[in-house]
Amino acid sequence: MRCHGWAERFDDDVAELRRMRVDPVFQRRGFGRSVLRELESRAVALRFKWVMLDTTTIQVGAQRLYESAGYVRRREGMLHGYAVIFYEKAGSFARMTPHEQMRL
Repeated sequence: MRCHGWAERFDDDVAELRRMRVDPVFQRRGFGRSVLRELESRAVALRFKWVMLDTTTIQVGAQRLYESAGYVRRREGMLHGYAVIFYEKAGSFARMTPHEQMRL
C-alpha cells in the first residue's frame, strides 16, 4: 500500500500539509483520514496555530475529506498551472469539538 503526506513549516504559526496521497486501489478505506490525523497531531505537537493545504478543483474526494475534517475553503486560484482550492484550519483543532470547529 502507498499512502503518504508531510507537513512543512510555512511560517512560525502555520504548517502546510503537502503531497497527501493514497494509492487509488486503497482509497475510501480511511487511510487518508488516518494520515491527515497524524499530520495534524504533529502540527499540534509542534505548536502551530494554523494548518493550511490545497487540492485541485477536480479532486472532489480530497475536498470532501478536508471539509469533513473541519478545513475551511479560503479561496480558489491557480498554482503551477492547476486550478486549486486553498484550505485552512485552526491549529488547536485537536482539542476542539466539531461544533467549535464549525465556528471558525
